[in-house]
Amino acid sequence: MATRPDDNQSTAPLIDAARGGDDSRTFVPATPLLDALDATRADGASRRVRLREVTEPERQVEISVCRDADGSVLLGFDHLEEMDDSESLRRLTREMAAETDTATLLEILCDAAAAQCEANGAGVLKTIANEGELVAAIGPLADARGRRFALPGSLAREVLRTRDVVAVDDFANSSRPLMRVAPDIRVGPMLLAPLMAHEVMLGVIAVTRDQNQPVFSRREIHRLRAIADYAALALWKAELLHQAQSADRAKSRFLATVSHELRTPLTALSGYEELLVDQVIGPLSDSQLDVLERMRSVTQHLASLIEEVLAFSSLDEGRETLRPTDFLAADIVRATAAVIEPIADAKHLAFSYNVPDDAIRMTSDIDKVRQILVNLAGNAVKFTDRGEVRLELARLGDEVCFTVRDTGMGIAKRDLDRLFKPFAQLDTGLTRRHGGTGLGLYISRSLAELLGGRIEVDSVLGKGSAFRLLLPADE
Repeated sequence: MATRPDDNQSTAPLIDAARGGDDSRTFVPATPLLDALDATRADGASRRVRLREVTEPERQVEISVCRDADGSVLLGFDHLEEMDDSESLRRLTREMAAETDTATLLEILCDAAAAQCEANGAGVLKTIANEGELVAAIGPLADARGRRFALPGSLAREVLRTRDVVAVDDFANSSRPLMRVAPDIRVGPMLLAPLMAHEVMLGVIAVTRDQNQPVFSRREIHRLRAIADYAALALWKAELLHQAQSADRAKSRFLATVSHELRTPLTALSGYEELLVDQVIGPLSDSQLDVLERMRSVTQHLASLIEEVLAFSSLDEGRETLRPTDFLAADIVRATAAVIEPIADAKHLAFSYNVPDDAIRMTSDIDKVRQILVNLAGNAVKFTDRGEVRLELARLGDEVCFTVRDTGMGIAKRDLDRLFKPFAQLDTGLTRRHGGTGLGLYISRSLAELLGGRIEVDSVLGKGSAFRLLLPADE
């Protein structure tokens, strides 16, 4: 705010009571401001002076002194400590927002609370049923970390009840439940604030000072309340992330278990089917053999779906391993073509492949490279109704490039970001029409990264797509 002193008024009262409206304010020491006022009146130059404002507690103030066009002197006030508090809270918020591990967040919170409240100790308490537990602590409270205490009669219970800051002047002599389980703690003033987000109580943050030290001021109470509010949101986010990760791991384990359980009877079913097709049990008519062929197609499709889910679970849990061998890239292209060409013929699509005359040698996991190319080429056939699918091989610098081109429906730019996400289909219509788990591209990209490569895609809606698998080439 700014104060316009009267030019006929002496400068001394400005030191004793600088008036802004009805606000009376006193600053010390007086001399620097007196000198700045006199100098600005004399030469018109603006100046800045740092003083202390006599408040409870004292605040540091930076006063700007300048002269208006009509010769009047203007004073502007900036409360430096309030500015410092805001910047400190912003830094703390950024630091906590970047951290997702709860244990690390609690350490950051204890350190920040102690520093901001000029305390020598801090701790975070959580409640479990009718008990409290000190789950993180620094300073004098560190020896009580992990201790559980009864909530009735505790300061933590009072915080939970009032949902506001609670203070005690001499905690060591307060006969609180925590002192009964940790009698060696020698703590004087203690200040506690609730960690509450979205009306959910996540815990309690406490700061402490040694015995015979000053009690916490109103300013420090305000600081702890603000820190607790910021910290509660960060802890809430970390807890949500932890729950999501736990659910994701449970999902992966469930999928792996179910897939294994399905694969066992499916293998037996395929074996019985082969016995019937080979007419080991007895001769079959042409119509019966035709039915068995259809059964084989269905069981093979089901087996491929189960293998996709197992591959996803293995990649998701980091259990996939590499078995590198030396091979020619052209051999992989031909092996892929042998799998895809019959599928393309069944849809009356043209399928072709091209390999260069010069041999391209690679060292990689040949089975995983083949799996990626079969996934990419199979997808191209699946989403192409007319035209052709083409598989190309080339060496680009120190990389081997396998390209699968199609004349299919193409992909809109807005859909490219979610193309490689697990269980994703671009729309429900495609899911109903073409089926599949939505895992093929996710598995392909994950395997490519595991092999030290990547997958790139170019697509024009309505005209077709080009998927490129780039892998390291041998020198």
